[in-house]
Amino acid sequence: MKKFRDLENEIENPSDNQGDCDLLKKASEEWETYIYVKTLAKFYWLEKLKFFRPNEVSNNLMISNDEIKNYRLSGDLKSYDEIVYLKWWKDKSFNLLNEEEILKPSSNPVLDIHIKELIENIGWYKKENIDYLHKIILYKYSHLNDHTIPSVVLFWKGWSWKWTLMSLFKTMYWEDAVLDNLGQRDLTSSFDTYKWKKLIVEFAEVITNNTSSDKWILNKLKNIIGAKTITINEKGIQAYQINNIWHFFISSNSDRPIQLDSKDKGNRRFVIIRSMSKLKDWNIINKKIKDKKIVEDYIAWLFKNYSEVLDYKSIEPLDNQDKRDLEELNESEANKFWDWLREEFPNYIWKKTLQNMNDMIGEFCLISDLEEKPFKKFFWRNSKYQKIKIRIKDKTYYWVDIPEQKKENEISINEAIEIFDSKDKLI
Repeated sequence: MKKFRDLENEIENPSDNQGDCDLLKKASEEWETYIYVKTLAKFYWLEKLKFFRPNEVSNNLMISNDEIKNYRLSGDLKSYDEIVYLKWWKDKSFNLLNEEEILKPSSNPVLDIHIKELIENIGWYKKENIDYLHKIILYKYSHLNDHTIPSVVLFWKGWSWKWTLMSLFKTMYWEDAVLDNLGQRDLTSSFDTYKWKKLIVEFAEVITNNTSSDKWILNKLKNIIGAKTITINEKGIQAYQINNIWHFFISSNSDRPIQLDSKDKGNRRFVIIRSMSKLKDWNIINKKIKDKKIVEDYIAWLFKNYSEVLDYKSIEPLDNQDKRDLEELNESEANKFWDWLREEFPNYIWKKTLQNMNDMIGEFCLISDLEEKPFKKFFWRNSKYQKIKIRIKDKTYYWVDIPEQKKENEISINEAIEIFDSKDKLI
C-alpha cells in the first residue's frame, strides 16, 4: 500500500526529528498486512492469521472503505482467489507455506545419541518400530504435500517422550507449523481448532471409554486423516475448504488410546506403536533436539540411511504386533463371536435364518462362559454383520448374510477403492 511505502521511505530517509523517526519505526513494527480472499469475500490479516470484514479492516487501519477499495484497484492491496498452504505454489492463490523456514540437511550425516534415544524409546527398542518411525519422519519431510500419510498412534508409559517428539518437529520445521496437545474437545466442537500453517497436528487423550462416543471420534478422525481437502468451520466465517497436508499424531497414556474398527477392515489410516519404557533425562534430550545443527545432521542421516524413502509414492501403515494387539483389545464380544464362528465353522456362510444364528450364539456363550441373555441384548448393535428383515407374502422373516472368508492377501472391492483413492496425491 502507498501509505506503507511512504512509511518505509521515511524510515530510510529520516527527518531531523528523532522522536518522529522512533514513532515511524514503531509503526512499521506493528504494521498490519492484509490481503483480500475472493472465495470468502473477506480480508486476511497475515500477521495474525485471521479473517476480517471490510469495515473491521477499515477500523483497524483507520482508513475509509473507499480508501481500501482504491488500494485494491491500484494493486497495493493484493487480491487472491484463495489461500493455500502447499509446497511450491498454486496459481492465483496466496501461499502461507514458507519453505525457507524448514531446516535443510547438513553435509554431516550424524544421528545424535539424544535423538537416537528418543526414537528408540518411543519404538520400545523394537527394530521394526524404530525403522518405521525414521522412515515416516523422512517421508513427511520429503513429501510435504502428501495427504495420505497414516496417523501415528503413540501410547503408554508416561508423556515425556511425546512432548519431546513434538519439540523435534518444531525444530525441523518451525514452531508455528506444529499444533500439539489438542484433545477430545477439538474433535467434538462445532468449530475447528486446526486450520492454517500446520504440518504436524497432534491429539492427546481422545479416548472417552464410552463406545458410542469413541466410535464417533474415530469416524471424525477417519474423515480428516487421508482426506485431500478438509472443510473448516470457523466461528463467524462461512465454511471453507483447505488442502490437507497435515501429518496427524495421536498420543495417550491409556492402554486403549483409540477405538479402532474391526480388524477385518484393516485400519489403514493408523500406525500403532506402544512403548513400555520411560524416557530418561527427557529434559536434557528436549534441550538437545532444539539445537538446529543437531537436527540438520539428523535430517542428513535420514537421507543417507533411508534413501529409498525418497522414491516412495506413498507410505503404507506398519502392520505390527502392537496394531494387532490393539485391534484385539478393541474388538467387541459380538465380533469375537464371528471370529470363533469363522475358525470353528469356516463353511458356515451365506444366508442363515435368525434361529440358526441364535443357536450358534447360544453355543458360543456356553463355551465362553457368557450369559446368553445380556449378550444377545447388545449383540446386533455391535455386530459387523446385521440381521435383515424380509417379507414373504404376509409373513416377516429375519436372516443374516455371512460373506465367504477372504483368502490371504485378498482385499474387498471397498478396500481396493480406498487404496486407489489414497494414491491421489496433491501436486
